[in-house]
Amino acid sequence: MRLRLTATLTATLIGTLQVSAVLAVPAPRDVVRSMFDAFNRHDAAAMAALYADDARLSSPDFCGLRGKNDVERTYNDLFKLFPDIRDDVDTMIAAGGRVAVRFTARSSAGSEPLALKIMTFLTVRDGRITEDDSLFDTKGRPCSP
Repeated sequence: MRLRLTATLTATLIGTLQVSAVLAVPAPRDVVRSMFDAFNRHDAAAMAALYADDARLSSPDFCGLRGKNDVERTYNDLFKLFPDIRDDVDTMIAAGGRVAVRFTARSSAGSEPLALKIMTFLTVRDGRITEDDSLFDTKGRPCSP
C-alpha cells in the first residue's frame, strides 16, 4: 500500500512539474508586451533577454542584426540618441507564434519632434523572439550595421 501511494504521489508530482514547466513559457503576446515595456523603460538588457541567442532583426535602419548582443547595443545607442523616446502601441494582433504590432515611436529630442509610425512583425518561440521585422519610412537614410 505504501509503495503504491508513493508511486501515485510521485506520478502526480511529476505530472504537476511537467504542467508547470509548460505553463512557465509566456504567450507570444506577453513576450512582445514585455519588449515594449522594456523599451519604454529604456532597459536594453531586459529587451535583449527576450530575444533568442540567434534572433534575426531587420528594418530599414538595421542591416542584418543578429542575436542578443546586437539588440542590446543597438537599443542602448538609440536611447542615447533619443533620451525621451517611447513607443505607443496602437494595435497588436497575435496568431500562434506570430505577433504584428503597429505603433508610433515618439521623441522630442533633436531639431524637430519625432512621431514615426512603425509596423513590426515578430516570431516568438519558446518564450523568446526569434525574428523581428520592422517597416517604416527612413526618408532616404540607408541602413547601418
